[in-house]
Amino acid sequence: MVLPDWLKELGIWYFLGESPAAQPVKASQAEMSLVYQDPFSWIFGSSQTTLFGWLALMVVGGGFCLRFWSRLAPLTTAKKSFLVGLRVVSLLLIVGLLCLPAVEIREVGLPLLPVLIDTSGSMSIADVPVNEKISAGRAEIEKISRLAAIREALTRDDSQWLKRLQKRFDLRLYQFSHEATPIEWPRSHSQGFTIEAKGLTSRIGPSMQQVMDELRGSPLAGVVVLTDGVPNPSAAEALSTVGSLLASRSIPVFPVAVGSDREVADLELVELNSDDVAFQNDPLIVAAQIKGSGILPQTVKVTLKDGASGKVLETRDLFLNGGKKLETVEFSWIPESPGEFSLVAEVAPLADEPDQENNRQTRQVKVRGDKLRVLLVESTPRYEFRFLKQFLEREPSVELQTLLQEADLEYAKEDRTAIRNFPIRREDFAALDVLILGDIEPRLLSPSSLELIDDFVRNQGGGLIVIAGELNNPFQWNGSILEKLLPFRVSDAQLPERADTPFQPLLTLEATRGSRLFRFAQSPAENQSIWNELAPWFWSLQINALKPGASVLVERQDRGQRTASPLIILQRVGVGKVLFLATDETWRWRFRQGDHLFGKFWIQAIRFMSRRQNDDEDPVRFVADRSTYEIGQKVHLTLEVRDERALPQGTEKLIAQVESAEGQRETIELRRTGQSAAVFEADWTPVREGTYRLQMVDDKLLARLPLLSILVTAPQKELLATAANTGDLKLAAEATRGQYLPIDRIEELPELLPRSQLLPVATIESVRIWNRWELLILLGSVICLEWGLRRRWQTL
Repeated sequence: MVLPDWLKELGIWYFLGESPAAQPVKASQAEMSLVYQDPFSWIFGSSQTTLFGWLALMVVGGGFCLRFWSRLAPLTTAKKSFLVGLRVVSLLLIVGLLCLPAVEIREVGLPLLPVLIDTSGSMSIADVPVNEKISAGRAEIEKISRLAAIREALTRDDSQWLKRLQKRFDLRLYQFSHEATPIEWPRSHSQGFTIEAKGLTSRIGPSMQQVMDELRGSPLAGVVVLTDGVPNPSAAEALSTVGSLLASRSIPVFPVAVGSDREVADLELVELNSDDVAFQNDPLIVAAQIKGSGILPQTVKVTLKDGASGKVLETRDLFLNGGKKLETVEFSWIPESPGEFSLVAEVAPLADEPDQENNRQTRQVKVRGDKLRVLLVESTPRYEFRFLKQFLEREPSVELQTLLQEADLEYAKEDRTAIRNFPIRREDFAALDVLILGDIEPRLLSPSSLELIDDFVRNQGGGLIVIAGELNNPFQWNGSILEKLLPFRVSDAQLPERADTPFQPLLTLEATRGSRLFRFAQSPAENQSIWNELAPWFWSLQINALKPGASVLVERQDRGQRTASPLIILQRVGVGKVLFLATDETWRWRFRQGDHLFGKFWIQAIRFMSRRQNDDEDPVRFVADRSTYEIGQKVHLTLEVRDERALPQGTEKLIAQVESAEGQRETIELRRTGQSAAVFEADWTPVREGTYRLQMVDDKLLARLPLLSILVTAPQKELLATAANTGDLKLAAEATRGQYLPIDRIEELPELLPRSQLLPVATIESVRIWNRWELLILLGSVICLEWGLRRRWQTL
């Protein structure tokens, strides 16, 4: 029974015996009702007698009143009616007291309406348009973050939207990311809104279930969720996963979608690669890997700059197809002076790109300006020697010396690059960068000279290029010191049966994966096309087995052969490198090309083998692919042994140790990979954030290595999936019979919510009135009044 507020206040004051100021609950939050029992139920102990009892009572009461009416015959009709009325009132009061009446005063309130706000990291994405402005003659749409759009909606017009809801519901505000926590309502813009989008996860479904469990037993009008709907770390955290639970409790969900359902447009320059060392006036290839997400197919501009001066070195156009595939653009930079350079690659940002910090990368490069000193030694002036000598004589970055074993003494006077004798002092070899040995006869060299060659490679870190021949190299090297430098045993090599069939050399995977020796064009596809069109070779040495650690870069695959035969082989010896060419026909690449490809290969090979390319190299290199990782990301570890003396031959695995900041340790096993015994790799996955130190602890490794430090942070998956998941929000609304709305229609929400009414919350007091003096006095007064009137009117 709904009563006016003044009557409720009076009733509460009367029955509770308290003044309105001291009342525990306001009248607008209280409700009075009259409760009673069936008298036949408590008198006879059975509800089956109720109907018959009331019928009998009505018959008996009616008969009693008719008999009483007949006994009042001398009186006028008005007097009889008044007396009978008093008798009926008395009977009704008696029956009413038998019903054990009581007054219940209950506290009532508005139904609860929880409002959940997503504060995960993805809510910081600025993709909600607010207004359009004119800049530089064109329209630009200003955008704010998703959380800022929620702040704007909640506090707009002095929070009128909230006030409309507060009139109908008991609002409860929560923020959620990993879990839901209650927060205060913002009253206006001036008061501010302290929540921030810094959550690392977005557990929408579990947060919703947490709120429902906390409010279990309370009447809910529904649930409002302001979110982008993107679950993290998995789809099991989505809002729709709790749709059936809410539907079973008849709780409608009203998701308000914030953010665009299109992925945020973003360009990222993922990686910038180049050689660490370059040479003056020699092209350096700088490769930039770029990824575009949330964009339509388009062409973007990528610029390479000098980080110190800001000078633009080169600009290239790159076509992105709109997917997340990595695309590579390459620059060819020719340094004009030696020194340390900081190269900066930058991709031009999009007009509406919110995050432009990932549009650039920096690479440090050391440029050397001194000439490479090369000694070319051959027995006879075969074609390979002649063309290679002519090219290197014209190459400005090379200082060439040549030696022909079978030349007369006058030859050294006539040729400006020729020397008379093979170097016999260690200081002479110390001045060399690369030694090229052709089809030489080792018996024409002194034993000390052979030892100096071995020392030049093994101890001084020099580069040795060996060109096979049909007469001496390598068969006359058998048993000599020179054989120890070769990547195979001489007994495992043989001359071909015939050399009149052309064949096309093939690049191996290791050569195409990053070797600078065979780069004839910028793009891999164009480079492979040029390689396939090179003039064929006719002769090559057949090598049946290699030494451990040898890497095949070019090979020959003949019909009928199960395995390919190596043509160009690379191996580390000591701190130096040896490059073996099992053919002397690279000169054939000059066919219709001149020195263009032939010269490019040889200058790249000499620079690659130059000891000055590796002056700063440590004997052992232990690195991770990055310095910062997220929990769950694989840490790829690589150990490269550049000095073979630092590790016994035949080693297949090495042990490293990782230690956390708390002192917890675990071991990692690095295994030899590919054909190279000098490279060991392993993957390790961190499970906690913090700083980790990695070090090699294997006794087989003779070199001392500094500690490797990496930082592991909490995952930032929130910023990977940027498009609002409106589909899941609509699914949740449909499953619970709620309503889905975008943020720009949030003003419609109050009209869509269920109609609210006051609901009982708790019983404050239950007052029995059947034994109160007020009713007894009333009953006695009616009886006395009837008796007094009958006595006066002489009807007793």
